[in-house]
Amino acid sequence: MKKTRDPELSLALQEARETEEKWRGLAARLLELGDDAMDAQLLVAFRAAREEGVVPPDAGFFLVAHILTAMADEALTEVPRVQRLALELDLMEREYGMEDGVWHDADEPPPEDWEALLAEYEAACDEARAAFFRAYGEEDMARLYVEDRVCFHRRFESGRRFFHGLPMYPEHLH
Repeated sequence: MKKTRDPELSLALQEARETEEKWRGLAARLLELGDDAMDAQLLVAFRAAREEGVVPPDAGFFLVAHILTAMADEALTEVPRVQRLALELDLMEREYGMEDGVWHDADEPPPEDWEALLAEYEAACDEARAAFFRAYGEEDMARLYVEDRVCFHRRFESGRRFFHGLPMYPEHLH
């Protein structure tokens, strides 16, 4: 007696093959693109994966947030307020003899004016990242980034673990 497959199972296997082929084709096309075009194409692919439920919600959040954060960080140098504050911070750090932006004198606390300027610079970077998220249509992500950073990082880390496992070191979080 010849074995026959369940028609429902055959259909599901065919759909899986077609989906895999589409993703492989997209991956092949991405390899041919330059960095900026590749980032944009990755964003499109990651959004599609998130929207279609190909991955769990936090994993989709991670994919989109990860590529947008990388793109935003590259664009930070173009934001006038960030540029101005970075220059001021660099000048102040030279005045205080700070080699790598870190206060090394264990006996003395860091200068208050440097701490204030650093906080202003970091806030400007955060605002620029949130504006970048909004510009790319991710209003909810921008809101979380600005208003509930703990939730943003929880979702980001939960999604990252879906793909990579072990937790991220805190110094790698924005």
